[in-house]
Amino acid sequence: MSSGSLLFLIMLVLGPIVSISSSNWIICWVGMELSFLGAIPLLMSDSLFSSLSKESAMKYFCIQALGSGLLMFGGAMVFLGFMSFWVFYFIFIMSLFTKLGIFPMHFWVPSVVSGLNWMPMFVLLGWQKIPPLAFIINFCENFDWFCVFILIFGGVSALIGSLIGLNQTSFRAMLGSSSIAHTGWACFGSVFGSLWVYFFIYCITFFILMLFCFLADDLMIGISVLSLSGLPPFTMFIGKWGILKNALANDLWYMYFIFPILAALLSLFFYLKFFYSFYLKFTLSPSSTKYSFFTPFIFLFISGVTFIIFF
Repeated sequence: MSSGSLLFLIMLVLGPIVSISSSNWIICWVGMELSFLGAIPLLMSDSLFSSLSKESAMKYFCIQALGSGLLMFGGAMVFLGFMSFWVFYFIFIMSLFTKLGIFPMHFWVPSVVSGLNWMPMFVLLGWQKIPPLAFIINFCENFDWFCVFILIFGGVSALIGSLIGLNQTSFRAMLGSSSIAHTGWACFGSVFGSLWVYFFIYCITFFILMLFCFLADDLMIGISVLSLSGLPPFTMFIGKWGILKNALANDLWYMYFIFPILAALLSLFFYLKFFYSFYLKFTLSPSSTKYSFFTPFIFLFISGVTFIIFF
């Protein structure tokens, strides 16, 4: 790795840490932009998907720059008390939705993800979502009325993500649609708790999936896709069950969960479709057994059996 790439990687890692450890919203915004600045050169340095990665990086830059500008403007109006008008709250909310890819600002996710390689995809769909989710938690704690909007848009986002995934034939675009649906579930976690548990499980599962995609192990890719779906006893089921348990403990009106539950059912169709695709392509060869010693341990972690004792 070159010294420039190492510098940008450090910026990428330190940005969310600065955001979640600061008590000043401007410093939180600066940390978010620091991570964004470090991600762009890393996205464009991919040699395997050279032209596609540059196109995706430019799309991502334009969308996130718009979200950053709206976040600064809306945050200045809301937190500094210049004006208390509902339009500025709406601008602030939409800027966070743009950062996260939540409905109705979800349109950029599948097209951007389609041109990225595996590890840059993990950066966009995992690590980069930490500061906006922390912003949403802080906003929910300070403004109770905001929780209703988060629940509504989160449920619709989960449903829209599953519907988009049904129409995808590209594996990368399907992962982008899956991210939209999982972010909708994360919105419920930001209101009722267990968000970081859910997000940590999602990131670990997604990272293992990206690792097997990099190693081109079709069988473990299919199993990791099933784990990402949330089927019991896989790991994501534990995360979704934690959110459901906290929501029911807080006497959430059951109508809020119609969209997420329906989305979980619909998303099983495309998860199983891609699982069958990778499973049928799998052929046992000497090259696929070179790391077979570690495969059972990774599968045990993916299966979620080790997490049951904590819930």
